[in-house]
Amino acid sequence: MQEKLSGNTKGASSGNIDRKKLLIFKISAVVLALLFIVLLEVILRFTNYGSDFPLFVEAENKPGYIYMNPNVSNKYFFGTDNATSGYREIFKVQKEEDTKRIFVLGASTGIGYPYLKNGSFHRWLQYAMNENFPEEHIEIINLSLTAINSYTLRDFAEELPKYEPDAVLIYAGHNEYYGALGVGAVNSLGGYPSVVNLALQIREFRLVQLISNAIGKFQTLFKAEKQQEETLMKKMVAEQSIPLDSETYQDGIHQFQYNFERLLKDLNDQNIPVFLSTIASNEKDIKPFISDSTSTKNSAENYFQQGKIAYANTEYEKAKENFIKAKELDMLRFRAPSKINNIIKSFEKYEHVYLVDTEAAFTKQSPHLSIGNELLVEHVHPNLQGYSLIAYSFYKALERDNVLDLNWNKTWTLKELRQKMPITQLDSLQGAYEVMMLKQGWPYYEKPNRKPGKLGVPEKIARELALRKISWEQAMESLYRHYYETKDMESALKIAEAISLEYPEEAQFFIKAGDLALEMEKSEKAVSFYKKAFNLERSVGTARKIVVNLITNQQFKEAISYLEYIQKNDPRDFMSKKLKSDLTFLLNDSVPNKELKLAEVYYQVGQNKKSRKLLEEFLEINPGHIEAKNLLKKL
Repeated sequence: MQEKLSGNTKGASSGNIDRKKLLIFKISAVVLALLFIVLLEVILRFTNYGSDFPLFVEAENKPGYIYMNPNVSNKYFFGTDNATSGYREIFKVQKEEDTKRIFVLGASTGIGYPYLKNGSFHRWLQYAMNENFPEEHIEIINLSLTAINSYTLRDFAEELPKYEPDAVLIYAGHNEYYGALGVGAVNSLGGYPSVVNLALQIREFRLVQLISNAIGKFQTLFKAEKQQEETLMKKMVAEQSIPLDSETYQDGIHQFQYNFERLLKDLNDQNIPVFLSTIASNEKDIKPFISDSTSTKNSAENYFQQGKIAYANTEYEKAKENFIKAKELDMLRFRAPSKINNIIKSFEKYEHVYLVDTEAAFTKQSPHLSIGNELLVEHVHPNLQGYSLIAYSFYKALERDNVLDLNWNKTWTLKELRQKMPITQLDSLQGAYEVMMLKQGWPYYEKPNRKPGKLGVPEKIARELALRKISWEQAMESLYRHYYETKDMESALKIAEAISLEYPEEAQFFIKAGDLALEMEKSEKAVSFYKKAFNLERSVGTARKIVVNLITNQQFKEAISYLEYIQKNDPRDFMSKKLKSDLTFLLNDSVPNKELKLAEVYYQVGQNKKSRKLLEEFLEINPGHIEAKNLLKKL
């Protein structure tokens, strides 16, 4: 019996040892696997594989400046080759005290599609702010990307506070289904925003990037050549039919609300004002893309036709109701459901959120209530009139709430903004070509409406730009040269001003615009350009240009301040010393022969016509004045 018990004890002991060995083996295996993963991660980082996906990168040859990382979108389009890039608008890492900094968040409408550069609403807004507040340094930095949604916007928003924005402007909401990681998109990770946001966090690990890139390359092997040539719009769509109130539909609504709640909280906690806009879409002139053919009650096409009939019968409110119902039932979810705008409006209760009701502005500007082709080029993207309206909606909201602490005594009407903005013929033509090419493919399949006849120079340049045969800069230079050679100076000046809007940190473009304005005898406009150049790069040469034009406009007191700068930086410039003395003399109301002294000043700065006119008028009253006669002989 004792031997038996002893044997059992020995067996139990042996079993415990085996279990311990097994546990040690399992732990070791896990540790070794983790060590292998860590080692592989270190190797990938050491060999510079992948990226940390910073939102901003350093500007080349411009120390202290940064701009939006052109590759940042790779973080959100993983597993596909659909990544997009945005604007390259440089700004200082360390914001200066006198700078008002605004960031713009959005998708393709934020970018300004189908237009390039100055067609976007942020450029319209930038121009209005520049012209209304010339003494202020107001930066508007656009961080929009085509085909992204609230996942990207939320991720971007987390990084913004460190750059000290004075305001954030947001126009977004149409891409919750088919934007990157959207619930109906090709790279969807499902309808659980918390899981998707976690995936974005671990996306910065190089091993994760290696795996996702490998999957993406594997998938491309099985894509047909025709699929590779499809538009981004089609390539992003995985689930074409998403019925109203279906599970996927509700997931899209939940995704938007979940991400925006956290986005706004992040900015709210930092006391950063957010101007959040409602979004507009084409109700009247875009028929439903995919309609339920099994039920009249759920047929988007049926409601759309009812809307058309009501509109034709001048029953405009009824037409609006039917158009909205058709949009809501359209199962191809390119246009945001009305619930998105309802959610946007609900966020107005946040302390630092200011509602910009752009949809209401579009409705008001549309004939007979229903938004259509008057303001949009297709389903969601505005035309130039529409983009100016979005800009003006933000402009008036900034005036209303004045978070930038500006003096809004002199503001523009929408009509003034549209008249003064340097939008060129190239902008409208290039946008028209872009839309024509878009609508030839899915889901439109429209035949191009080409008008017969010979193309003019602007049309040829716009076509080459739309086909990406030339860059925007090359197109603008070609068009400028065409206008200048054909003596269309107004159009040439508009081109020069448009280029300076694209490169607001480059003094040379403001100088060029100022020189052209001066050639056209628009001295006030020339002064405006020269001052902008001077603020960027102070130089005696630019100061002299400013002085000449200020004297032309009889702004003597301001001219004296620039003459003092010239004297300080070029003591050998005796002309500036004499001009300062003469202008000081002219500012004294009681001095005799003021007209003669002014004529002499005009002569000194090359304004011979003005000088001659004054001298002739002076000599009519004082015919024997020797000094006046001698000066007239010099002219």
